[in-house]
Amino acid sequence: MFLWNLEGNRQKYSSKVLEKRIEILESFKQEIAEKLLAKYGEVIVIPYGTVDWLSRNYPIVIVKDPKAIRNVVEYIKMELGFNYLNYITAVDYYLHNVFHVVYEFTKIPVKDDSLAVENFEFDVDKDLKINLNLTYRLRLIVPIDRDNPEIDSIEDIYRTADWHERETYDFFGIVFKNRKNVLEKILMPNEWEGFPLRKDFFHERIIPHPFVEAYYVVKRVKELKEEEAK
Repeated sequence: MFLWNLEGNRQKYSSKVLEKRIEILESFKQEIAEKLLAKYGEVIVIPYGTVDWLSRNYPIVIVKDPKAIRNVVEYIKMELGFNYLNYITAVDYYLHNVFHVVYEFTKIPVKDDSLAVENFEFDVDKDLKINLNLTYRLRLIVPIDRDNPEIDSIEDIYRTADWHERETYDFFGIVFKNRKNVLEKILMPNEWEGFPLRKDFFHERIIPHPFVEAYYVVKRVKELKEEEAK
């Protein structure tokens, strides 16, 4: 890597490496989207052209039917090779009465013999050859009814989903069905009432910032509760 450190070379080579990385990831992004559409086109949407799609170097997939989540996740793991679950979380769209359950996965390329991360090797120019160690990501978004926030568990597909599902339940009250382990709190005290990341959650010791949507939602909910109590 001596050439990398020569004066004037670092910026030139860095730009070429970045361009190659973007090229590889964009190609992979499109390939994964096409495979998922071919397999589950009736129950998923690929948000081509949106800011979310264009601003990220990994595919975003919307699963329209929550009942399909297990089939899609099994395909992602077994057929597409996404061997790591980064997280499960949620977004509360209170004014639209919808939760988005968000799953993010990583595909870590490995060699069967040594479990070493695979390299992409390419020539930057005639003097320098570079290896890129790459991982790939994929995000699933599943809209569910806020009045009946239930979705099937994927705990048996990804073992770490146990903790992620418990945290999402703890903070949003989303129920993950058909789990092997009991769905219970993981961070909040057992005596805690309510789900603190819901937009309509109110606690006298938590004061939302006045310029966010949640402030007005919480404020109005509190007013309605006080009116009912009179």
